[in-house]
Amino acid sequence: MKKLFVLCVAILSILFVTNFSAAAISHPGGKTALSSKSAAYKPVKKTQKYVFKAVLTGKFKSPAVKTKANGNAVFVFSKDGKELFYKLYVYGIDSVAMAHIHHGTMGKEGQIVAWLYKGKITGKFNGLLSKGTLTNKDLNLTSLRSWIKSGDAYVLVHTQMNPNGEIGGLIK
Repeated sequence: MKKLFVLCVAILSILFVTNFSAAAISHPGGKTALSSKSAAYKPVKKTQKYVFKAVLTGKFKSPAVKTKANGNAVFVFSKDGKELFYKLYVYGIDSVAMAHIHHGTMGKEGQIVAWLYKGKITGKFNGLLSKGTLTNKDLNLTSLRSWIKSGDAYVLVHTQMNPNGEIGGLIK
């Protein structure tokens, strides 16, 4: 089962990165965040370090949360570093309350630096929980990139049953 999960996460990540297009992410005002004509659009190579991922499980929490829920998040920095595009997927999770990026490491509660999902879902949920664009108005993207590279940034998804976080994962 674990191998199947890892395979699914890898496939979703590949599909996400290769299909990161104008249709994939749009600003609240209706403008697209990425288009083939935008200066930020460029095929992403793994060696460019624009793309970061987090695999989300209950094992990330300390103590670990016993859950069948899992997920993944993909983050893509624009070439100029002024925008961070993201997608957050969750599977088998019940009653999602919120999701954030935290500054900190596994086992230590870190401060919230960016909201990825605000809302409330009652019942089981599978699929795309949220997508969007973060800018320096939301948080200091240079600091976030530094925290990611040093292993000091993680995603945490909170539920009604586990308000301190049900699944999470280091962004790397």
